Amino acid sequence: MSTKKIIHANSRFQDTSRGVIQDTENAKEWLPKDSYGDLGKWVTWQESMDYVFLMNQVYAGGHADWRVPSKEEVLQLYDETLAQKDWEDNEIYIASLFVSGCSYYLWTGEKNDEGQVLRIDLRTKDLEFVDPMTREHHGARLVRNYKE
Repeated sequence: MSTKKIIHANSRFQDTSRGVIQDTENAKEWLPKDSYGDLGKWVTWQESMDYVFLMNQVYAGGHADWRVPSKEEVLQLYDETLAQKDWEDNEIYIASLFVSGCSYYLWTGEKNDEGQVLRIDLRTKDLEFVDPMTREHHGARLVRNYKE
């Protein structure tokens, strides 16, 4: 791993005056807290959709177009050159600008033919379809597209 990659990865995520984190490489904005950090509880997939609705109602970061990420977006968020701590104080691989103490399973917006929803494990980068009623250790981290 080169120093150039680490410097690039660390500068890729920028804190903004609106209280959101910009991913300058992928033209995305992320809320710094996930639903677990905000609500203090794990959420099912439907509850993560309710969280999206709530954050859009309160105009979080000055916008009302927040959503759960796609598979591609959560894979862009995961970066082994970056480190943050989850709720168990274990290392997960997202930028340190994100609020620590978060969940390590994140819901995405993708479902399979059986109605299961895709999640990512931020400790391992494993992607897995699971029952949408699963709650334990699951959270939603919201994203939106932005234009400069």
